[in-house]
Amino acid sequence: MRYLVFEAGGRAGLSAELFFRSRREPSADDTLLLADADMDPTYFQCPSPKGVRRLDEREVLALIAEDSSDMVVFPADELARQGKESVFNLCRNNPFTAVDKWFFDKKKMNENLSVATEGCTIAIPQTFELSDVFMRPDTMSAGSHGVGRLSNICITQYVEIEHEYVVDVDFTSNMPVVYPREVKIKNGYDRYLKFLPRDGKVGGAVQEFVLALRAAYPMMVTGIFHIQLIENKEGKLFFVEYSKRISGTSIVNLQRGYNPFDSFAGLGPAPASPQCAPEGTWFRYEDMMGRVFEVMAGR
Repeated sequence: MRYLVFEAGGRAGLSAELFFRSRREPSADDTLLLADADMDPTYFQCPSPKGVRRLDEREVLALIAEDSSDMVVFPADELARQGKESVFNLCRNNPFTAVDKWFFDKKKMNENLSVATEGCTIAIPQTFELSDVFMRPDTMSAGSHGVGRLSNICITQYVEIEHEYVVDVDFTSNMPVVYPREVKIKNGYDRYLKFLPRDGKVGGAVQEFVLALRAAYPMMVTGIFHIQLIENKEGKLFFVEYSKRISGTSIVNLQRGYNPFDSFAGLGPAPASPQCAPEGTWFRYEDMMGRVFEVMAGR
C-alpha cells in the first residue's frame, strides 16, 4: 500500500512519518510518500528511513493520475484534499478519509453542528449570518478612522478563554476512542501540554458530542479526526474546530496507544506504553517527544 501525506513539511507530516515507523505490524510492501508543494530543497537532502520517500507534490499528483489503485491518503492535511480534485476523489474512496466540501466551511459547520449536537455539554458558539461586513467603531469617530470591510469571514460570539483542549479521536470501530489533552499554544503550536483522562470532563463531553454527530453525519466522524475546544472561566466548554485528520502534534499520543496506521490496518488502539506520561502533569512538547522516541525504541 502507498500512503500519501500532503503538506508534509510541518509537524503533522513529522507525526505521520513517526506513526508509520512505529506500526505494530509493519508490512515491507508499504510506502509512505511525503509530498509538499513548497518544500525547502534541504528537506530532500535529509535521510529517509526505509519505506519513506520525500517527493514534490507534483510528482505525487502524477502518480495518482497514473495508477491510484493501491493508494490511500493518510489524513495529515485537509487543505490539499479540499483544493485538488484528484486527491479529494481519492479520499472519498475510503470511509476513513472521505469528506464533504462543507467540512471546510466554518459557518456551515457551526450551523449544522448547532442542530446535530443540541443538548450536548459542548456548546457551539453563536454564529452570525453575515460573512461580508463593514466594521466601524461604536464610538464617535472622524472620517474613515477605524472602519473597513471584511469579506469571506465567519463571525461568532467572543468567548473569553480560560483553557484550551485538543482531542484526537479514533472512530474506526464500534465506539470512539478519545485522547484528550490540555494545551498552551505559542506561534500556532502546542508549547506545553498535559494528558487528560478519557472519562474526565473533556473526554466524556467529546464522547457525547461525537456520538451525536454519528447519528447526523456518520461520514464526518468515521475514521481519524480531532476536535479543538475552549473553556471559559465559568467552566463551560465550547467547540472551536473540527478536522478529519490527525492534529499536528498527535504523535505525543503514541505513548497512549494511538497510531492511525494500526487502526487503518484493523488492529485498533494499543494499551498505553509503560513510558506514558502521567495524566494531569504539564510537559513541554519536547519532553513528550523524548517519551515518544523511548516508545519507538522499544518496538
